[in-house]
Amino acid sequence: FFMEVSGMEFLVQQVWGGPKSFADFRFAELNSVAEMVGAASPVIDEKNVDVGSPFVMARIDSIEMATEVAKRCVMIKNIHEVWGNGDSLEAALKKAKTYVEENKAHVDRFMHNETFAVRVNGFGHTYSVQEQRKVMEPFLQLGWTAKVNLKNPKNIFWVFTDHGHQEGHFKTAGNSPSKVWFCRQISEGMRSMGVLPRFSLKTRPFIGPTSTCAELAFLMANQGQVRNGSLVFDPFVGTASLLVASSYFGAFCVGMDRDYCLLHSKVHKPKARQKDLFVNFKYYGLGKPEIVCGDNAFPPWVQREMVDAIICDPPYGVRAGARRTGSRKAHQGKKANDVDIWKYGKKHVPSSIPYPGHIFSTHS
Repeated sequence: FFMEVSGMEFLVQQVWGGPKSFADFRFAELNSVAEMVGAASPVIDEKNVDVGSPFVMARIDSIEMATEVAKRCVMIKNIHEVWGNGDSLEAALKKAKTYVEENKAHVDRFMHNETFAVRVNGFGHTYSVQEQRKVMEPFLQLGWTAKVNLKNPKNIFWVFTDHGHQEGHFKTAGNSPSKVWFCRQISEGMRSMGVLPRFSLKTRPFIGPTSTCAELAFLMANQGQVRNGSLVFDPFVGTASLLVASSYFGAFCVGMDRDYCLLHSKVHKPKARQKDLFVNFKYYGLGKPEIVCGDNAFPPWVQREMVDAIICDPPYGVRAGARRTGSRKAHQGKKANDVDIWKYGKKHVPSSIPYPGHIFSTHS
């Protein structure tokens, strides 16, 4: 696989584990973002990676491009330049020594001129302080002359060990790792930038019962390869959570929804403060989207390619049934009267009816 792709090999530590981690999207997001920034795609082969491990090797064209990928990805904790790896600590140390000897011009400033720190991280095993010292001690004998700075180092080096994961439980402590890497951290992921807490639904002014959480919204935008200047369309815009994420990346956003009350900020409580989806964009300092009140069952758009990405969360589930605009009387077989829009104006709220049962069956 890698013979077909040029570039450098990097170790990516991804977010892994937990029902709300969205780990199923981590490989697709990485390949999508890498392709978007211009890397030879795919950078990983999803068929040949260990889905039970947070570590994955990726081949990206340059360190600068790897940094750009990491800072954009939601599911990346950090990305690293590999100096040595193997199936044991001894094998990784041996390769690290060879790497240092063969790349003196590259490693010189990291080992002799700038402050550094070495840290240990084990997947499937928790290291005590004494164990961490034992693991990192051999790697401190590679010929460092630079000063150690544990609190604020210029360069962070990691010894990663993978002890494996089986049947939903970590293996028992004390097992030898099956994979070991010694590497230099290139960049942290998007999570370290504080973006997700800032866009959390907990602090958002206007939300609904089915608003998409910030993490998933940014994931979808990344897989849609949304970038500055993209034209993004959400046909089921709702409270516009997906467009908030797309707008953050610099996209021009268009949304459509058939829920007239939601889009026009009609509230049921007379004393309640009226808010609409535009409040969120003002709150975050983002560009205001174009919103159309309409039904995708009767699309008003010109039939040609207009948008760069269509990102949506179709409202067909337990909390939001499949419905379209229509007359309830006609749906019941009764005579329906035409509505005089010019007479009722903004007071008119279009009614909705369910789709025919044969379109959305219980097995869909």
